[in-house]
Formats: sequence, structure tokens, C-alpha cells
Amino acid sequence: MRPLLLSLVALAALAAAADARAQQPSNAQAQFDYGLAEMQAGRYATGCPALAESYRIDPHPGVLFTLGECENKWGKIASALTHYEAYLDLFAHMSDEQKALQKGRDRVSSTQRERLRGQVPQLSVALPSSAPAGTTVMRDGVPVGAPSLGVPLPIDPGEHVVVAKTPDGALHEMRVTLARGERKALVVDLSAPPAPAPAPPPSATVTPAPAPEEPAPPSSTRRAWAWIAGGIGVAGLAVGAVAGALVLGDKSTVDAQCQADRSCTPDGLSASSHARTWGLVSDVGFGVGAAGVVTAVVLLLTSPSHPPSVQPTAAARGDGGFVGLRATW
Repeated sequence: MRPLLLSLVALAALAAAADARAQQPSNAQAQFDYGLAEMQAGRYATGCPALAESYRIDPHPGVLFTLGECENKWGKIASALTHYEAYLDLFAHMSDEQKALQKGRDRVSSTQRERLRGQVPQLSVALPSSAPAGTTVMRDGVPVGAPSLGVPLPIDPGEHVVVAKTPDGALHEMRVTLARGERKALVVDLSAPPAPAPAPPPSATVTPAPAPEEPAPPSSTRRAWAWIAGGIGVAGLAVGAVAGALVLGDKSTVDAQCQADRSCTPDGLSASSHARTWGLVSDVGFGVGAAGVVTAVVLLLTSPSHPPSVQPTAAARGDGGFVGLRATW
């Protein structure tokens, strides 16, 4: 009985995990469809982030290639180069069958990589030798670690903001603009008056345009498994009850046809054999029934879409009473 109970509980856990995982491919597909439509319409500022989110949820080489194409059209050529190179690295490790499904994306990526390598700007950011120990640097909101200071790094064309923060909390901001293929070295000026502290963000949060809403699934996978487990539990309890009734019938025959010295008539021996068989069936039925009911209750109690109401209950009678829990859905 115990292995069966553990199996049903494990089945419930797997059903809950499958319910969560089942949403990922559909979410990734929705983000991809939306991002591709925005990209084709020339709205790269909303299309590229949607494609990046699709790849984060469910990484596929085709999505990575499309993201590189979107960023290339947007002018984010450093980001596009990074994603073209990442796609080519994935392509190199594919099987021949997988490569055939890519439909020439590798040739496009190779061509774009060679074209962009000479166009990507490079910017090196450094601190003056007089900078106090503990001064930190951020470029466009991303920390620049000490090993990267003074090193020319690829960056997208356009304006960029560099902020140095000294140990006393003072912020020193500098802005720099780079064109395609341009290289610049920037030393943060800590002698300039500190920049004012950034204003707190507005209460309303600006987010990319949402992907089209998908219709809600007709039923929860978790609740479906709960009903399945509950049905198995009820059937098991019914089998246990019927088998138990047959055992009681055979017991009355054994009592009438067997003596105290265990000598029995042929009918008594047959009834005794039947009682042992039906007793085993009854035990198994009740065990399966209990496990099924427990599993169903666990699934229903943890279902997020239909939270149950659980209340303590008690009753007293002349010959005793009981205390328990009552749940409603």
C-alpha cells in the first residue's frame, strides 16, 4: 500500500509541475509572434524586446537569429553581432538533420557578422589616477568591473551615459556619443561638480506593448488530475466495501461449517479460502481508495484558480463525537 500511496502523491506533484511548464511554450510563441509582427512593421523598440523575452522563456536557435536581425535593423549593431555569433556557435554543434532545418540562417549570420565587425563602435572607460579607492563606474546603468576599466569594449552606436560614484556618495556623470566604427577613450572627470541625484521614477511604469491575450485554457490540468485521482479513490473504496461484504458472508459460512478443532466440511473449507481471497481484495481496494482520495484533496487544496474554504468542524452525540475539517469549493 505504501508504494502505491507514494506513487499517487508523486503523480500529483508531477501534474502540478506539468501545469506550470505547459504555459511556457505558449507564452514564448505569443511573444515571438508579437515581436515578429512589430519587427516587420518597423517598430523595433517593441519588437526586439519581445523577441528577447521569447528566447529567454524557450530558447530556440531560430528565435536567436530573428532577434539578431531585429537588432541589426534597429541599429543596435553590437547587440546584433553578439546574437549572430551566439547563433553560429549553436549551429556548429547541431546535427546534420538540425542544420538542414535552419534554411540558410547560418549563411546570413556569417555574412552579417563579417559586415558588422568593422562597424561596431568601441568605448573604453577609465578612472583618473587620483580616483579614491572604492570608486565605482556604471555605463548605461550597467556596472563596469575593475578588469574592464580602460579596455575598449564593443558598444551600440548612439549616446551613452557614464556615471562614477565615489565612496562619499557623490555622482559624476559624463555623456558620450559614438558613430558606427568610431573608437573613443573616456576618462571620468571627478573634478567636475557632482551630478544631482536621479529623480525617483514616476508611479506609472512604462512597459513594452503586451502581446495579444491568449484564451484561457478550458480547465486546469491540476484539477483534471484531481478528478482522475478522486475517481480512482472512490472506485477503490467501492471495491473494498464490496469485497468486505463478501468476506462477512463467507465468515458466517465458516462459523457454521467449521468446528473449534478447525475441522471443516467441504463447504466450510471453500468459504474459508474465498474469505482469504476477498479479504486481500478488500485491503487493496481500501488502500487504493484512501490514496486516491488523499491525492485528489491535495490537488484541489493547492489549485490556484479555485481556492477552497477550509473550516474546523465538530459534533457531539450521546455515544461519542468527532472533530475534523470541512472544505468547500
